[in-house]
Amino acid sequence: MRNTKHLIIGQGLAGTLLAAELLKQGSDFMIIDAFSPDAASQVAGGAFIPIVFRTLKKAEMIDEYLHALFKTYESLENLTSNKFLQLVPSLKLFHCDDFHKWQQAKKSPAGEFITELFDSVSITGLKQGFCSAVIEPSGWVDTKQLTGKMGEWFLGKNHLIEEKLDYSRIEFQKDGMVVHGKIKAEKIIFCEGAMAIHNPWFGNTGFSINKGEILEIDAPGLPVDYIIRGDVFVMPLGNSRFRVGATYDLKNIDNNPSEAGKQQLLQKLDLILNLPYKVISHNAGIRPAIKDRKPILGMHPDLPQIYIFNGLGSKGVLFGPYWAAKMAELLIHGKIPPSMVNVNRYF
Repeated sequence: MRNTKHLIIGQGLAGTLLAAELLKQGSDFMIIDAFSPDAASQVAGGAFIPIVFRTLKKAEMIDEYLHALFKTYESLENLTSNKFLQLVPSLKLFHCDDFHKWQQAKKSPAGEFITELFDSVSITGLKQGFCSAVIEPSGWVDTKQLTGKMGEWFLGKNHLIEEKLDYSRIEFQKDGMVVHGKIKAEKIIFCEGAMAIHNPWFGNTGFSINKGEILEIDAPGLPVDYIIRGDVFVMPLGNSRFRVGATYDLKNIDNNPSEAGKQQLLQKLDLILNLPYKVISHNAGIRPAIKDRKPILGMHPDLPQIYIFNGLGSKGVLFGPYWAAKMAELLIHGKIPPSMVNVNRYF
């Protein structure tokens, strides 16, 4: 029988960041995870931006989020000798009728992130007729490589068991829980992503999962200086490859790339590109989003041995590091998370 203080279920983005936080604080943990190539962390765009385009305001809590983002991903890069965080300025394309709104935004608190405004676009490969803004810091996190390399590290340190959890094989005892007859844990933390809708204790806690699809294209000649943002993002990956995304589908919840999703992305891409390109790959995944678009973390109100850390959604690479630290504070020190993210809001 293996014993642990914290047993994390799932090693996607949420589980990886929480485990890393427990590691940093010297707290004992183990992880159970069965790898899935269709998990959100395997196909996510991973991009982040510090302002909200709909309102042209600073994103909520962005200063705290950015501080945690840089600190966390740098430490994981040092731990594994890999590069996960790519800082790339964003070039937001917009209709020139909105140029005045952007000028006003540059004078507002959001202006610290709007480094340049242009009343025209003359970049090779982009159609003319747009105005644009350069936004920094922005970039993306390679969530597939992050979870993969950290998984290798956890496995090498005997923190990871590669198997699928069977809920029926969790045995509640007075002094903890026995899982699969071989692991005894004081606390279990469910970090299952979209699979949480099947969780018998947390499955009804506000999930509004959605399907997202992305493309990878080969576009020789398209500049790599920016993440281009129109109705889709076009993210440089190197070697003339770019990631294009993403769709949001609330109806067809499966991991199958669809022709409708592909055409939706291509139509939006053709509105901004004026050079030839080739589609290299097309992937889909299910995002673990929450109805109020806030992460969900905390302790079950009736079963104090079990916890959840989930709902990072499409902005998970930005939200995740900050809230993983708050989740660790709850587990180690009993510090209750704010009501806006606390799982109790759905009980």
